[in-house]
Amino acid sequence: MVRKLKGTKAPNSQNDIIQKAKIMQEAMLAAQEGLKDKFVETSLAGEQIKVKANGQKEIVELKIGKDIIEEAKDDTKELESLILTAINDVLRKAEELTESEMEKITGGVSIPGLF
Repeated sequence: MVRKLKGTKAPNSQNDIIQKAKIMQEAMLAAQEGLKDKFVETSLAGEQIKVKANGQKEIVELKIGKDIIEEAKDDTKELESLILTAINDVLRKAEELTESEMEKITGGVSIPGLF
């Protein structure tokens, strides 16, 4: 008969896994909070349109140059299209930043539905 000795535990026991998951969760929450202070930006039309977002995918700045506004007086569709393109691009960059930060914590392990 094999007896378990007090004080010894199997490697990767359920308690170890739960503890590691808690540590990872805390690190991920801290990283997510830190993403609000990390920024990505994009510009279009010779920097006449600039959009800046933080790592939490919030648009924090939008600048539109006077020249492009003047050009768009008669037809706003092109300006609207450029603004949407810039916003989508900066949100894609923010998503990539978020994924990169989370990979540092998870070691590249994909956790579906995480962020």
